[in-house]
Amino acid sequence: MSSVIARLAVASAVLAAHPALAAPAEALPLAEIRDDKQLSDALTSITKDPAILVDHPQKRSLAQALMIEGVKQLQAKAYDQALANFLEAYGKFPSPKILLEVGSTLREMGRLADAANTYQRYLSDPLTAAVRVVEVKEVLRKLDEQLTILTIRVAPRMSSISIDAGTFITVGSSLVTRVRPGIHLVRIKNGDKTSEVTVNGFEGETKEVLASLPVDGVGPDLARDPPKPPPDHQEGWLITGQYASHGGTNERSVLASTAGDKIRPIVPVFDLFEDGRVEPRPTGSSISAGVLGVVRIDAEGRGVAGGIGVAISRGRFEGDVLLLRSNQTGGYLGLRYRILTGLLRPYVSAGIPGFVFDNTSTVNMIEVTETKLAIGARVAGGLELFINGHVSVQADLGFEHFWFVDNTPFVANVWVPTLGVIGRI
Repeated sequence: MSSVIARLAVASAVLAAHPALAAPAEALPLAEIRDDKQLSDALTSITKDPAILVDHPQKRSLAQALMIEGVKQLQAKAYDQALANFLEAYGKFPSPKILLEVGSTLREMGRLADAANTYQRYLSDPLTAAVRVVEVKEVLRKLDEQLTILTIRVAPRMSSISIDAGTFITVGSSLVTRVRPGIHLVRIKNGDKTSEVTVNGFEGETKEVLASLPVDGVGPDLARDPPKPPPDHQEGWLITGQYASHGGTNERSVLASTAGDKIRPIVPVFDLFEDGRVEPRPTGSSISAGVLGVVRIDAEGRGVAGGIGVAISRGRFEGDVLLLRSNQTGGYLGLRYRILTGLLRPYVSAGIPGFVFDNTSTVNMIEVTETKLAIGARVAGGLELFINGHVSVQADLGFEHFWFVDNTPFVANVWVPTLGVIGRI
């Protein structure tokens, strides 16, 4: 249940705290949607919202493509990359519903203060629908019990502050933000004057601190009116050293380390349909589950076996379950690892083959037929050729050793090349 709580997405806030408020099927959390078309349809309903104004209609499609890729990264537990995509999408299309995906991702990353500030931004957005407000407030209340709510007042007004090596942002008179319990450094500057103050916060504490500079003289920043002065009271959102913020805009970037390089969002190549729906085009690195058909060849020419089964992929790893049939019936359970995921995909694999066979022996001049089970181990190396997003072919050479075949015609050690075709979903 904690995974569902963490994935507070477009439609669901905290099902654990409110089990009666389970979302309908069409409002599943985005990270729980495995079907590409369902995910695209869910995001289309967000990005077609006419209440969100954009300066170019293509930004709606771009935001949708960024979110689709972000969800795939989240499902693969690539949290930093997922967050980079969600924030880029929000910068292009500032829907409060995207903030819920940002907040849930931050919670899974353990960045509770950043998640709480994101939920506060969601609640403060005038375009937020009332239907989820109660649930999100409950999430925020529980997070606030673990955090420090910090109010920073600046003197003189219109000074710039930085929290924990974050970007300097200009503050009218005060800024409210949530921080993790512990010690934090607040820097203030105005013109050529700078100062800093250390803050120590505790769980559940609301704390106020003054960041001030000498008032004799006016620095260059105050000598002219800024083109768009910030409001007197502001809410800090993703302004620490783990992010790059861009003034008073909706744009934020994830940094690989404190004050480090930006993590670039992944923008997939996508097709745009007349109804506004976006579908990413399959790429060589996109590997999904499918149906696998193989032909096993005895290297010494004693025969062949055909097999059919399923291939279940998770990133570079794939599990294979096969039913094998020749003059004997058998099965195979294996795991493979792809070294590369492009057009040519070399791989190594290991697994357990097994065959049921009849063994005839003579006991006291009487022929006795017994049904036996041969269990083996297989290691192999091979190559998969990517043809398109739904079909690939493969070939490998493996060595197999079988047990429980003493005194039978079944060969204990054998080289077995295989050829296969995979039809992917």
